[in-house]
Amino acid sequence: MYSGSADIVNIVISGVGGQGVLTLAEVMAKAALADGLNVRVGEIHGMAQRGGHVICTVRIGSDVRGPIVDTGTADILVGFEPAETLREISLIKPDGHVLMNSHVVYPVAVSMGKAEYPSEETIDASLRKFTENIIKFDAMKFAKDAGSSRSMNMVMMGAVVGSSLTPITEKSALKIIVSSFPGRYESMNKAAFKRGLEEVREHI
Repeated sequence: MYSGSADIVNIVISGVGGQGVLTLAEVMAKAALADGLNVRVGEIHGMAQRGGHVICTVRIGSDVRGPIVDTGTADILVGFEPAETLREISLIKPDGHVLMNSHVVYPVAVSMGKAEYPSEETIDASLRKFTENIIKFDAMKFAKDAGSSRSMNMVMMGAVVGSSLTPITEKSALKIIVSSFPGRYESMNKAAFKRGLEEVREHI
């Protein structure tokens, strides 16, 4: 249950095109609305369809008027991929929280041998220069266990709700998941959500 006192909660979601970043932002916003909250969503996805960088912002609070999250003001950074998490870490506030999928997606340049992917140690050390509140887990594995890698975004949704860092309730989140993923996709996405929820609740 949300125990924060902040008037506004700023959430940044960073990942690679095709991972479901935009869908997560949409589900999160709808869940917030279902809870009677004021919410604004922003997105940048220039090369999303080509596996490029994608970033979405979700801002919740009665005083929120726009979607922009300034540097050093994000309460939560939801990272779908380690390097993409690092790319946006400057947005996190000093006591903010990072919820990061540890599964690596190598950029085309790295796969072609034209660039090097930073080591796990380098990424972790760089992230900790901004905040010590980092929860890392293999969301891809959890998604596959739930039935499909495509449900990874709902693992991350569960992680956000399980963190109790936002006023979004589990009840509203599940309600929106059911309406967003009908038929055979419902149970898969609900299972993915539950797995992310449980994982983060154990570590928060």
